[in-house]
Amino acid sequence: MDDMNFDRIEDFLDGDLTENQLKEFEKDLLEDLDLQMELDLHTEVNEAIIEQDVMDLRSKLEAIETPHNPAEKRKLKFLTKWNITAASLALVIGLGSLMYILNNPSTYSNDKVFSNYYKPYNVVVNTRSSDVMIDNLLVTALKSYETKDYRTALTLFKKILDKDSTNITGNFYSGISNIEINEYSKANKNFTRVLKHKNNLFIEQSEWYLGFCYLMTNEKEKALKQFHVIAQGNSFYKTKALEIINRLE
Repeated sequence: MDDMNFDRIEDFLDGDLTENQLKEFEKDLLEDLDLQMELDLHTEVNEAIIEQDVMDLRSKLEAIETPHNPAEKRKLKFLTKWNITAASLALVIGLGSLMYILNNPSTYSNDKVFSNYYKPYNVVVNTRSSDVMIDNLLVTALKSYETKDYRTALTLFKKILDKDSTNITGNFYSGISNIEINEYSKANKNFTRVLKHKNNLFIEQSEWYLGFCYLMTNEKEKALKQFHVIAQGNSFYKTKALEIINRLE
């Protein structure tokens, strides 16, 4: 992507083009296939740079004042360009790996899929309740979770859930903690509660971890069904779900 087109696409997506510049850009889009492809790639990469720590990053970004100095804005766009270049390379490598796996299938056991693809989720505090006691318990529980003291964390999460069984953060991290101590059926219940709530930030993560719960309780068909649901969506876990399906079928 050349510098001129990069800046035009950035300004187009940011809504910074003047009326005349916008008309010229839209005219060029109709006539220039390369420009169309660059815009599509830019949009896809922006959508791909989400997930792990994204919620934490989002809260941090909200606290940063957008620079008004044109030089500072250009500096940010320059840095963004390199982020997009790196992300594009990562996408190419990832797609190449997926194509290799799809063309060279080999069956994995449930345990091997688990060991190769599962890892606990990082701590991301994204909600506050109206109950100060629950907030304090949550902070303490998450500290235990971060130090991998999962049993202590579960004891604290249980106090939260006894008071509010629908607490999303408590259920989600209880689920991960239960996986870590091999209580997969209990983890299943935690993630199912998160999914039933529907409107929350841990939906895609809970779908992903629920698949591992089914694997480790030897419910392979349910696990495959779960990973197929993920593979048919557009979440961060889509590519990995496709890999797992290919390994298991």
